[in-house]
Amino acid sequence: MLLSIIVPVYQVEKYLETCIKSMLDCNGFSYEIILVVKPSCDKSEYIANDIQKEYSDRVRIVSQDGDGLSNARNVGLRCARGDYVAFFDSDDYIDATAFSVLMKSLKSRMPVDAVISDYYIVGNSDNISQVDTIEGEELICDNGYLEIFLKKRRNYWNVWQYVLKRTFLLENKLFFLEGVHSEDIEFATEVILKAKNVAFYGRPYYYYGIGREGSLANKVTLKHVVDLMDMLSISIKRIIGGDFLYKGILINKLSLQYILSLVMIYDVDAVDKSKAKDYIVKNKKIYLSMKHIGILKKIFLKIGIVPLAYVLNIIRSIRRLVLKIH
Repeated sequence: MLLSIIVPVYQVEKYLETCIKSMLDCNGFSYEIILVVKPSCDKSEYIANDIQKEYSDRVRIVSQDGDGLSNARNVGLRCARGDYVAFFDSDDYIDATAFSVLMKSLKSRMPVDAVISDYYIVGNSDNISQVDTIEGEELICDNGYLEIFLKKRRNYWNVWQYVLKRTFLLENKLFFLEGVHSEDIEFATEVILKAKNVAFYGRPYYYYGIGREGSLANKVTLKHVVDLMDMLSISIKRIIGGDFLYKGILINKLSLQYILSLVMIYDVDAVDKSKAKDYIVKNKKIYLSMKHIGILKKIFLKIGIVPLAYVLNIIRSIRRLVLKIH
């Protein structure tokens, strides 16, 4: 079997059928869809069971043995049978034609540890924009292209834009940290640092939904802030401690994410704003002391956390207004 698609299922009744059916349209390669189900108060589990009965040759259901997205992904990875694995979210969907082209190309090429692809962003009004960082629509099997990809303005830690060799993950003991948010940052950083062969695919197939009503991702808590700061810090320390060729590029990306995250001060409940600000300020010293961070970012950081967060919040509000109008 070429691929195992791992999909955590929890309180996504509105999107689940669209998500799974989009994957079932794949053809030309062997695959399984592993639905890692945790009981919830909506109809997600029933929808998953109905689909599994209809497509039992391709869909498996396993029970989640813990809590959280990371646990669900780890459960799926441990029972996967494919040569490669993909981690897709149950409120997103894919273009099966584009994805099938990728997998058939991958099947005919020499084994790679990771494939990174472009994707689409679906806004809350169903407006779609393309994230275009990879050239062309053919599979690029060239480790040297990693530098080009990392230098683009987008981040590298959206796990659903990866297809990963299962034995690469298991041999390197690459699992998701459980009990934390923003775990994708640490996981993807480890993948980038340890992968020996990386390929790139410029034809988007993944539709990532943002700003959806009722999404748990829309609620920011103090724990979200703390976990994000910790995941950034852990990842940076790993990069600094290794001999990765492009460590400066990675550190700059993570430091930019730190700066952009300052706006989260305005998202947490009023009672936690002070604690969130204190934790962000505590981590500021890490970034100011690193030689790899650009001068411009250090200037931004020296402006002060609160003024910079205020400016970023205004910019975000304007951007949301523009997107709403269009």
